[in-house]
Amino acid sequence: MTLIVACTIGFFVVTAVVLLTLLNHVMLQQTRQYLGEISNQCRTAIEKQIEGDLLTIQGVSAFFDDTLDEQSIIERLETENNRNSFIRMSYIDRDYRATVVDIDGSVYTDVDMSDQPVIEAAMNGTLGLSDIMHDRLADKDIVLYATPVYQDDEIVGVMGATRSVDSFSTIIQQPLFGTHGLNLVIRQNGEAILALDEILQEQGNFLEMINFDSQTRKKLEQAIATQSAYTFSFEDSGRQYWGTINTLGYNDWYLVSVVPAYYINQGYQQMMFVFIVTILLLIVVFSFLLLYTNHIRHVSTQRIEHLAYYDDITGAYNTHKFMELAAARLSEDKNYALVLLDLHGFKFINASFGFSVGDRLLCGVSDILSRALGADEIYYHRFADQFGFLLHTQDESVIRKRVTAIMDAISAFELVPGDSHPIHCYCGIKVNQHDSKELNIGLMQDRAAAALAQVKNLHGNHLAFYDHTLLERAQHKNHIEQHMHAALRNREFIAYLQPKYDLHAEQIVSAEALVRWQRPDGSLVPPGDFIPIFEQNGFITQLDLYIFEEVCRTQRRWLDEGLPIVPISVNQSRLLFYQKNYLETVHGLVSKYDLDPKYIIIEVTESLATNKAEEIASVISGLHTLGFSVSMDDFGSGYSSLNVLRKLSIDELKLDRDFLSSTELEARSRIILRNILELARELHITTVCEGVETRIQADQLRDMGCDIAQGYFFSRPIDIESFTKLAFGTE
Repeated sequence: MTLIVACTIGFFVVTAVVLLTLLNHVMLQQTRQYLGEISNQCRTAIEKQIEGDLLTIQGVSAFFDDTLDEQSIIERLETENNRNSFIRMSYIDRDYRATVVDIDGSVYTDVDMSDQPVIEAAMNGTLGLSDIMHDRLADKDIVLYATPVYQDDEIVGVMGATRSVDSFSTIIQQPLFGTHGLNLVIRQNGEAILALDEILQEQGNFLEMINFDSQTRKKLEQAIATQSAYTFSFEDSGRQYWGTINTLGYNDWYLVSVVPAYYINQGYQQMMFVFIVTILLLIVVFSFLLLYTNHIRHVSTQRIEHLAYYDDITGAYNTHKFMELAAARLSEDKNYALVLLDLHGFKFINASFGFSVGDRLLCGVSDILSRALGADEIYYHRFADQFGFLLHTQDESVIRKRVTAIMDAISAFELVPGDSHPIHCYCGIKVNQHDSKELNIGLMQDRAAAALAQVKNLHGNHLAFYDHTLLERAQHKNHIEQHMHAALRNREFIAYLQPKYDLHAEQIVSAEALVRWQRPDGSLVPPGDFIPIFEQNGFITQLDLYIFEEVCRTQRRWLDEGLPIVPISVNQSRLLFYQKNYLETVHGLVSKYDLDPKYIIIEVTESLATNKAEEIASVISGLHTLGFSVSMDDFGSGYSSLNVLRKLSIDELKLDRDFLSSTELEARSRIILRNILELARELHITTVCEGVETRIQADQLRDMGCDIAQGYFFSRPIDIESFTKLAFGTE
């Protein structure tokens, strides 16, 4: 019996030892795998930050050359600095003298950069990144990016950009295995340059401060020398740790990720306890032991996988897991579209309502996506206020409908009970076309992000699909915005006048001021290429006031030359009407040229009048008080035209050109026009019809009682000198 008991005990002891050895091996392999994957996420994030910054300054460098004067360089640096997250941008000429603009607007000129190796390398054609150094202009640690500036394939200078080391610190401070691990960046010699000091009480030499055994230290040094990844373990201050090291690919930087062994080994230690109890209880608890051991192993694996693959706040997939799953789906089925969703004003929500409310919103978005997506569709929390998801369809109408429903559901989310704070979303969409061979999920994500950028600054919920013209439009917009301020300074914007004719006398009674952009080479930029961009970025306010003053200058010249004044209408954007000092501005301009305001007609669009009608009515009243006349342009293009006439007191009504057909007025249009014209007469409002191109149209409008016509039948828009000759018969 004793022998049987001894053999039984021996059997279980041997079995336990064998199982523990095998489990320890499996746990070791899983630990290395998960630690390596999480470390790679941090490494990839740092490398993407660096690569993105280098691409940014490469793009910016295309707009610099040695023909620019110092003021132009400063203005361009200020413009580009406001579009990115660098703390400083600089242009360095061949003499290593730099012009520097800080994000706070500070400007430094003639700064000596000859002591910067990265600048020297860029002068020789190599773009790169400096080592971490202390900023001599501000009390913080920084890195310096540099790329050559080419002109006719010759390096004429260097584009530099400075970023605070804090941006890299933010990346390595991301939680590793919950809050139990840490990341740090070291140099080839082991010196820690970016670190969280759980192990290192102060930044020092990682290889010297940790008491590695000789074999581990040798393999670490070998991994550094060969720039290869290596997973290791060590003991420090009586505690066991696991770590991994890998090169960052820049300078001699290496990323080290460390996590306490006790946290990873918690499940294993529990299993040890269970096995010891099992040996003591022998056969009585043997079956239970096997089940419980398997359960513990499964729970431990799930816990580690959750930390490695899921977002802590929302429970959604993180970027790494989503990209892995999405790549697998796309390799089997092309029929997918990737959508990136961005929440508007998320920082404001956190600041106003608190981070707990912001986190609740993120969880709410996650729940909405979970309910809206099918079993073969996945989503992830990309970062901060941005999510992404795969839709199993390529039908753009279906995609638009589903994405709109998701955005509407998010907009209806209640942040705080009783508070109806609006939540708006922007979505960028990349459809994986049937004929596309680009099955790379990373490329789809980049293109969806490019589409997202097109609508991110618009008000309300918006979505945009990526297409091949998107990049061209972005480049065109950037080109226009790069040159608009200089064009205004150089008076490249020219006022053209289109005559407005009395339909009965067929004589010029007024004109409309229009704008043309004439480049220095004499070519004209069509208004349709730049007006929408100016309306979007707000530059239209400066252009409208510029044309307003050109009209005042023209009328002053006519008076000085003894010519009569022809009233001229000028278009004014909605942004101008919303400015508090708008009335003072226009009154100041007519006063500057000693003009009677009655000869200036302020044109507003019907769409402007239908928004914030009370505010617009107040401004129109102020214009009337100053002596200006007000004309409503594009009347009949909206859905509340008659309501606008009821609310606003206007002097002139410009009928939308859509009322006119190619040759004659259609029957329905004729009825509508006749009644509008009759209504205007009873309200003592002058009527103008634009877009008149034929004699038939002009005669029909005259017979129906229209006062004034404007269009190619009478005259195209012409320059001021040509108009002066046409209107006054001068030579």
